[in-house]
Amino acid sequence: MKLATALVASILSLTTLAARGAGPTDDGYSVTVKFADLDLKRQAGIATLYVRIKGAAQRVCYQQAIDQQVNQTYPVCVKRAVSTAVARIDRPMLSDYAAQLGGNPAKTGPASVAAR
Repeated sequence: MKLATALVASILSLTTLAARGAGPTDDGYSVTVKFADLDLKRQAGIATLYVRIKGAAQRVCYQQAIDQQVNQTYPVCVKRAVSTAVARIDRPMLSDYAAQLGGNPAKTGPASVAAR
């Protein structure tokens, strides 16, 4: 679970860099999101993790916007950071939850069609 926690922190850090178009440097725009205490097999755990991811993204992107005085990229930064973190964590329940809240569409398996 420590690997997953570190993964989310690096996702938020790299996503804010990508939003600016900068290279991968250590600029201090990162937040660690801990979720070892959550049961990700339950909806309540998924909801709590999503709130933590979004809060971390907002803090990182806000600090970046303040430092660089670029407020227009804040919403894009937050959305990209959340979407990237959700995708890399790769939990279907988390992806579905994010999609329900208006994020990127959940990835689904191939559709099947029944024939008579």
